Amino acid sequence: MALSQAIIHSNSYMFVKLRYDMIGIYFLAGLILFGCAAKEKPATPEDYMRLGSQQSTSKQQQRARETYQNLLEKFPESTQRAQAQFNIADSLYQEKNYLEARFEYQKFLELHPAHPLASRAQYQIAMCSLQQVQHHDRDQRHTQDALRALRQLRRTYPQDELIPQAEAHVRDLRQRLADHELAVARFYYRKGAYHAAIGRLLNLIQVYPTSPDLDVALYILAKSYYAEENFAKAQRVFRTLVDRFPASTYVSRSRAQLRQLPTTGITLQQ
Repeated sequence: MALSQAIIHSNSYMFVKLRYDMIGIYFLAGLILFGCAAKEKPATPEDYMRLGSQQSTSKQQQRARETYQNLLEKFPESTQRAQAQFNIADSLYQEKNYLEARFEYQKFLELHPAHPLASRAQYQIAMCSLQQVQHHDRDQRHTQDALRALRQLRRTYPQDELIPQAEAHVRDLRQRLADHELAVARFYYRKGAYHAAIGRLLNLIQVYPTSPDLDVALYILAKSYYAEENFAKAQRVFRTLVDRFPASTYVSRSRAQLRQLPTTGITLQQ
């Protein structure tokens, strides 16, 4: 009797074990099939776009670009091509690869000039240069490039929703260029290169007449004329500074300089 019960219990254990083993096998097989399905290559442009978006969101930008590029190569007639081209540029921008991103945005504009994303591409071209702008005492090539791109946006898409942002950037970039002109003029002035300083200052005053440092520029300009012994021009500039910027910290110094100048035919009102 005891032997029979032992056999029954043994058979029950084996049955239960076999059952759980089979469940494990089915579960493993399901995982394998799911994995295979997940690794299936995309079959349509929409599949490529979804995969590229997932890769980009996961910060796999290189793989995302490869996916979008495959779409461009395999589906020459797809309506998804423009978005894929734009996404390639965006991916490079996200990686701070601004030189290549700029090239891809420009390529997008050449291929799809009437696309709804065209204005955004033009804006992003400016942003690629803006991201590389250096301090105002360094070379301002990227500042100029960004300004040109923003002005092109303004000319081509004057009613675009990006225009207010573009205008704000234009103001900031112009001020950076004005700061650069003043920094270079100061350098020349301190080196005693007064003629070069005068050229920079006159350009600043003419091109950036709303610069908040215009009184500084006028004062250095007058001092440069004074150093060159061009007293008539020095007096006129000092006088302009006193008249136009009565609250400037340079007014008292300008008045003192005016009193020390030789007679030039211009009188100083007390």
